[in-house]
Amino acid sequence: MIKSIRLTSFLLVLLIAQPAIAQQEAFPFNGKLIIVGGGDILDTMYNLFAKEIGGKDQPIVYIPTATDDEPWIQAGEHLVKFTSRGFTNLTTVHTRDKQKANDPVFIDRIRKAKGVFIGGGDQANIANAFLGTAVHQELFALLNRGGIIMGTSAGATIMGDLMITGWEQRKAPNVLHTYPPGLAFMKNTSIDQHVLVRNRQFDLVPMMEANTNILGMALDEATAAYVNR
Repeated sequence: MIKSIRLTSFLLVLLIAQPAIAQQEAFPFNGKLIIVGGGDILDTMYNLFAKEIGGKDQPIVYIPTATDDEPWIQAGEHLVKFTSRGFTNLTTVHTRDKQKANDPVFIDRIRKAKGVFIGGGDQANIANAFLGTAVHQELFALLNRGGIIMGTSAGATIMGDLMITGWEQRKAPNVLHTYPPGLAFMKNTSIDQHVLVRNRQFDLVPMMEANTNILGMALDEATAAYVNR
């Protein structure tokens, strides 16, 4: 069972549970998750991340793969949000090639990390690069040994078992859709983000109608769920 889901702001997090999942364990790991609903990441969230990894000098892996802005990644601009807040020990795990996701260099970086951050963009980019790879398995290992993963926007949605976008449902509301798998750090769970800002309040409804074993989590911007066992 989940021991705690704690909010780090007073905006919106909706947890919609269904009877079929009441006895199933959604988070079976020893580590923790900080799941941010996109928009501004408050300093309190960075500070919580720093506290959980043991300080801003501890090793962090940043996964920026959700964004399509390759020049921004290659220039290291994705790291500025951390370095500008005093974090000093950052490396990057990023590829567009699923075979590259088995690179021993990537695995070594995650094994040495106390925490991982997954940035925003398109969650399909993350799944296409890492689902079922050695990086994916090493992220599970990080959680099993008590590490922490923080993600925002697409980096939040990818943490669920099934991924939701909502766009398909809006275009064809009467069509039964299938939902692609996420990295499943939270089991039997689907996570949506930017909920109020992007008018996504009801996007989880068809997902949960089609998948009665799913816990729905809808997060507004500048809001986070803090999850531990």
